[in-house]
This record gives sequence, structure tokens and C-alpha cells, in this order.
Amino acid sequence: MTAHGVASSTLAAVSGQISAPLPAKTQFLRELAADLQELTARLQAEGVPGDEARRRAIDALVPDAETARRLERLHASWYVRATSHWSADRLRRIERALLALCFLGVLVVQTRALGAADFLGYRSPFLWPVLGAGALTVTAVAVKAFQLWVKADHREPRSGLRLIPLLSVAPFAIAVLGICVDGVIVSAALERTPELAGTLLLRSLIQDAALMAVALLFGLLGALGWLVTSQWVAVQEDAYRRTLALEDGAPIHGSRSSALIP
Repeated sequence: MTAHGVASSTLAAVSGQISAPLPAKTQFLRELAADLQELTARLQAEGVPGDEARRRAIDALVPDAETARRLERLHASWYVRATSHWSADRLRRIERALLALCFLGVLVVQTRALGAADFLGYRSPFLWPVLGAGALTVTAVAVKAFQLWVKADHREPRSGLRLIPLLSVAPFAIAVLGICVDGVIVSAALERTPELAGTLLLRSLIQDAALMAVALLFGLLGALGWLVTSQWVAVQEDAYRRTLALEDGAPIHGSRSSALIP
């Protein structure tokens, strides 16, 4: 196996032992790689053959299982530390309750906002489905942000990301359907009462504009949430992959791995 292969396989093995947030894990692996490179070079300068120098460096610096567990505790998020004394089932129930409260909270806030803007006076029958889809979109973004930055659970950082753009399109799709249905209803009403054409068309225009405005707002919020979370994950994954692919002789930036023994 080449020196590059030894370095990559060593870092990959260490990575598999540590369940830490992705940025902290990447930084630790960079520091470990720098220390391995430095110690190997020092041993080789003292006359130790290359393979033997790398083996000694790995034996001296690669953390054992106990140190890996200490690293996990050191880099655990405040949320994980605060809830560590709860059972997994209890924590799951609490998180689901918080998820439901988040959804209901978004519904209440958006309904009050629409009432304050007098949109409810011109509401379409499709406004409530749009509000529901919008609340689901915002909740999905909040759940992903909670996983990434509060819980700091990065074991599957891309889980749930594909759902956000799909939910973001849902309010717009419902609004388009509602506008089409409203158009058919208004057309039928105009045939029955053509003398009310001005009133009916004006009300339909305001109603459909309000419906589309709400749908676009939630669609943009969902798209922005997806963009921020997906880009953050992409940047962290790219840094992690490049760290594992570091060549043995390539320069490695970062401080020394003082975190080996927290």
C-alpha cells in the first residue's frame, strides 16, 4: 500500500470511530494528519525506514477507543449534553411534540399576519391548503436546521434535504390549481349575472393575487432554507473528503492536534 493509501486509510479508520459534528471531525482529522506527517518525517530524519516510521507514528498518535469516546463527549453539542440523561424513546417523543408545536406555531403566526394584512377578507378556498403546505415547508427547514446546528447530528447530513424543494413547490402548485378553479367559478358566475362583472372580476383578481403572494412567499422561504442548508452540507462534505484524500507529502494547514487528549 502506498504512503497516500496508508494516510487515507488511517484517517478513514479514525473517522469511523468518532461520531462528532462534521466540522469538528474534519478539523481533528486535519490536525491528526499534520501530526502524523510531522512525526513520520522526524523519525525518517533519525534513520527509521519509511514504513516503520509511519507505523510508529500511527501507534503513537492515533487515538484508541477510550480517547475517541472522550472526543465525542468533548465535541457534543449543548443540546446533546443537556438531554444525555434522557432515554432515546423519551427524547424522540419530546422532539416529535416540538415538531408538532412548530407546525402549529407557524400556522398561527401566518394566519394572524394574513388577518392583519386583511388578506382573509379575500381568501380563496385554496388559501388554507396553501397555508398548510407552507407551514410544512417552514417546519421541514426548521427540522433540518435543528439537526445540523442545534443537535449537530451529522451522521447523515443530507437526509431530508431533497424533501425541502418538493415541499417548496407545493404551495405554488396548489395556488395555480386554485386560480384555475376560481377562474372556472367566476366564468360560470359571469354567465349567470353579467351585470356583476366588475365586482366579480375585481374580487377574483384580489383573491388570486393574495393566494399567489402567500404561495410565493412560502416557496421562497423554502428555497432559501434549502439553499442555506444544502450549501453548508456541501461545503462541510467537501472539506471532509479532501481531508481524507490528503497525500502524505502535501502541505496540511491547521494547528497541532492538541485535542488528541482532551
